[in-house]
This record gives sequence, C-alpha cells and structure tokens, in this order.
Amino acid sequence: MVKLQKNSKRQTLKQKYAIIKKVAAHKKKLKKIIKKTNIHNRRSTKKSLKIPECIFKKNILENIKNLSLNKKKKKDVPNCAEIQINHHDDTTIKNIKYFIKNDISTTEGEENNTDIESIKENKKKKKNKNKDEHITDDFINNLQFSDYINLDFIDKMRIYEKIKECHYKDLNEKYIYVDNLLDVIKNSDVVFYVIDIRNPLIYLDKDIINFINSCKKQIIIILNKCDLLDNGIIEQWVVFFRTYFITLPFISFMNKSIQPSYLCTKKSNERNYKIHNNYYNNITMNHKMSNTKSCPIKNIIENLSKNKHITYGVIGHIYTGRNSFINTLLKEFNYINNLKNEQIDIKLTHNINLYVKPGLILKKELNNLELIKKLHVLKHEEIITLLEEFLLTLTGKNLIRLMNIIKQDELANKFKEMCSNDTMKQLDKANNKLQIKKYIIHSYLYQKNQEGQINNQINFKNMKTLYHNLFMNKIFYYVIPKSKISCDNQNGDILKYSSTPLLKDLYYQVDKFVYSQKKPHTDFIIIKSDKFNSYN
Repeated sequence: MVKLQKNSKRQTLKQKYAIIKKVAAHKKKLKKIIKKTNIHNRRSTKKSLKIPECIFKKNILENIKNLSLNKKKKKDVPNCAEIQINHHDDTTIKNIKYFIKNDISTTEGEENNTDIESIKENKKKKKNKNKDEHITDDFINNLQFSDYINLDFIDKMRIYEKIKECHYKDLNEKYIYVDNLLDVIKNSDVVFYVIDIRNPLIYLDKDIINFINSCKKQIIIILNKCDLLDNGIIEQWVVFFRTYFITLPFISFMNKSIQPSYLCTKKSNERNYKIHNNYYNNITMNHKMSNTKSCPIKNIIENLSKNKHITYGVIGHIYTGRNSFINTLLKEFNYINNLKNEQIDIKLTHNINLYVKPGLILKKELNNLELIKKLHVLKHEEIITLLEEFLLTLTGKNLIRLMNIIKQDELANKFKEMCSNDTMKQLDKANNKLQIKKYIIHSYLYQKNQEGQINNQINFKNMKTLYHNLFMNKIFYYVIPKSKISCDNQNGDILKYSSTPLLKDLYYQVDKFVYSQKKPHTDFIIIKSDKFNSYN
C-alpha cells in the first residue's frame, strides 16, 4: 500500500505575510487612538481602581492624591538615627546642638500650618526675632575679643551668620573653596594665618582678614620658613607685623612633607606617617630644643587660653606650610594617636582644641606675580608668565648671579656686554635695561631658529629647571618692598595683648628660639619691588 503524505505543520509564506500586515495595521490604529485621547494603557488591569460616577467622586480622587503625596514625603525624609556622642568631636557636637535648637522653633510652627507661604514667613520672623533680641550691629561693633570668648557657642554662631550674610556673595565671587575656608573660621576662636616670610605681603588677603576681624575672632600671623632667611630680615618683618597683629616667627621641624593621616589613602603612607611620629617624639628636634623645656609657641597657646576654652584653626595659601604647622603643633602637645577620617577637632588639653583640617585661600582670578599662590595647578603658559615677571623684578647684579647659579655663564656675560656699550650710556638707561633683560630672559626660556632668532616655542627643559630651583627652595631669595607699607588695624584687643608683660616675655622666648637656630645659607638673591604687595 502507498502511504499518503501528511500535511505540513509549517507556516506558509502567504500566512506569514498576512499576519505581519494585520499587526502593522493594528499598530497604526493604536497610534491614532493615542494621538486623539493621550491614553497609553487602553486596557484596564485588575488592580486599577474604578470609581463609579457619583456625587463624591471629586472628593475621593483628591483624598487619593493627598495620600500618595504623603507617602512620597515620608520616603524622602531620612530615618532618625541615634547619635552616639562618644564617637564625635567637640565641634560636631556643638554644631548638632546649635542646629537642633534652631530647628525646634521652626518645626513646631510647620506642624500646625499647611500653607508653604505661611511657614516661610514664620521662619523668617522667628529667626529675625532671635537675632534682634541678643545681637545687634552696635553689640557686634562694641564687642571685644576678651568678651567674645566668654559668649555661648550659639551667640558666636549668630554673630558669624549675620556677618556671613553680608560678605558671602563677594567672597564666593572672588575665591575658590570658600565653604571649606569659612568652616574653619566658623568653628575656631583664634585663627593662625600661615604666610611665607620670604614674600609675606603677597600672601595677605584683605577680604579674609576683614571677615575674620568682623566676626570678632583673633588672628595670629605665623611667619613660616624662618630657617630660609637671615635674622636681620626676620626682625624687620616681625616688628612690622606686630604693630597690627599678634605675630610669631616659626620654623617647622618636619624632615619630610608627609601628608596628615586623614589624607593618607595607601598603607605605605600611613606606615611612613607612624614612623615619622615616633622618630619625632624620640629625638627632641635634632638637639635644637635642648636649651628649652618646651616649644615657645606651645607656651603662648597655653597662656592665651588660660581659664578660657579656645579652639584654634589654621588657614593659608598653598605651599606656605599649613599642614607642617599643624603636625608640629600636634607633636609639641605630644599627640601621638592617628587622626581618623571623620575627625575634625582634636582636644589637645582640657581647654585647648585644634581644628585639624586647614583652610585653603585661593583666588579665582590670579595674574602675573600672584600666580605664585597656585603653584600646584599652573599651566605651561602661566609658568612662563610667572617666571618672566619674577625675573624682571630682579636688578642687573641679581640677574647675573642667578644666571651663574643656573650655569648660564654665556647669558650673564652677554648681559654685561650689552649693558656696557657706549650706545646704551647715551640713550635712556632704564628702558634699555628693561629691553636687555627681556631679551636675555626670552633667550633662556624660548627656543631659537637655525638663524639664531628667538621663537615663540617654549624651551621646556630650561623652564622646568628654573621653576623647580626658584620655588622648591633650591635658590634662596627674599623680597623687600621699595616704598613704605602699612596695614589697617581693625583688631581691638591686639594692643592690649601685645602690651602685657606676659606676652612680651613669650615673644622674647619665641624670637630667641628662632634666632638661635642655625641658618643653612647666608647668600641670598634680594628683590626690591612693590609688585609683590597684593594687600593694598
């Protein structure tokens, strides 16, 4: 018998194309419906709520909306967690208490009122009432530092916030990282302003000093890197600054610039930090402090905070020695424990606290010689402009000396020959010397053609060597202003503090300690110029 073939179960091409056409037509119909009605989900699901047409339909829908909004608000609000006071430092606890006290009055009004406008009005009224009751402009103007220390932390914060409202906009326009800088000023009673004594006037910022003075906090100027200068120059700067501020010359006893432990990420850095701590504590500063029982700056801090609880903070520019100053202070107070990442404040004694994270002062717009304030992020063009401006401030003799130090004897001899020409003597000396200086500086910093003419292409090798030698403490220099200088004295208690015999005695100890240290170099490049004065 012949077997009959079974019908194939495969889909024919005719059927396949017919199904594709039907699906395409159906999709077109759905698109038309969506355009007309804006309804995407045409079919209702089982969970969807259907409300019949009735009188209370609008009220029911409004209640559903309110419930959904309340659920969203509850999700956004973070869950309240218990704060363990033992794990936090003093400044964080004070800020938490201040935040809670300010928010209790506002939250009570918010629970009763539902309108947003009424809540905002109540907040403003309550804040203004609290401020006007205790703190006024006359109260702040007449307040002295001796009275300011005895105030509560809440009153100190109110004074700070009132002054911040006036000055924050201007500071935010001029400076980068303003919030971190203002946090240091906010949480400290006395601010150490660290500056480089080789070029101190360029590191003084009038806006920051005025802001600290208006907050009624005390400024102490730290003239760092005194080991890189002669005692005669240190004395002159100390006399000048002590007419306006409490000023302390300082030498950092750090063998290497190691990061503080709260910035250490790798285990190797942490190990180096611990080794360096132990080395410092065992050896008493390389036998330099053998004559003194303790560091004089430590004595000043302890005497300033007698019978008073004071928090000290540190601010300054980059490469002025802020971190090394903090580390030496910690070691002077025999603080050996490692700093934690979350730790902001350290209790050195029962009434002395140190705000560990230093504040960085950095302007947004820096030109010419002010570029020295941001040495860590300079571009090649900015380095060239800084070096050109720096070298143009040098006298002829100092420029020759610098060229000899860099081993550019040919350029030094060329400069001498060009300056000793008879044609130069007949013409204007000042303009010709400037042009000759520019020619020699350009011939060192820029490349030359085959014909011997100077190009606009930078000579990167010469640029890097000069940059590292000048600004990494290999070539020793210092700046002296040509004309007389003065600062605005807005600190009320400075003359009182400086006139006391106790502080004079402590000044004598600090000065004697700094002047007694051996200076590694006696040969310096002297710069006499008013271009480095950015304070006025």
